[in-house]
Amino acid sequence: MKIMDYLSEDRIKIGLTEKTKSGILEEMAKLFLNGDIVDSENMDEFLKDLNEREKLSSTGLQDGIAIPHAKSPAVKKMALAMGTVKDGVEFDCMDGEVSKLFFMIAAPENTKGEHLDLLAEISKLSYDEDLLEKLENADKSLEIIKLLEKF
Repeated sequence: MKIMDYLSEDRIKIGLTEKTKSGILEEMAKLFLNGDIVDSENMDEFLKDLNEREKLSSTGLQDGIAIPHAKSPAVKKMALAMGTVKDGVEFDCMDGEVSKLFFMIAAPENTKGEHLDLLAEISKLSYDEDLLEKLENADKSLEIIKLLEKF
C-alpha cells in the first residue's frame, strides 16, 4: 500500500487557513468534494463522523503530524487529503506540540482494515525527520507529491 494510491494533487492544500481543530477538520473535509469522494449534500454527515472519531481519542500524533479519519456512509470510496499549516495548530497531540502536517482519511462505512493500513503507512513518515521538514516547508502541491512518491 502506498500513500499516493489515495492522494491526488487536488486534495492537497498548502497553508490551511483555519486555526482551530474543528476548523481544520472542516477545511480538510471539503477537499474530498474533489474526486467524487463525498458529495456536498453529505458533507455535514462526514463532518459529524470525523468529530465523533475525535471524541474517542485525538488523532493528533506526534512530530507535528495529525491523521484525522473516519469511516462514514457519506464517503463513496477511500481517499486521502493532505494539508499544511506553517505555524501549526493545537490538535491535542500526544507530545503536546502543535500539528503542522494533516493527513485526513475518508473511508466508506463498510471498509474493513484498508484504512488502518493507510493510517500505519502515514505514521511511518514520523521516522524520517528530514522528510517531515521538507513536507512542512513545501510551497507547491507537486513538490509534496514528489516527496511522497519517493517515500
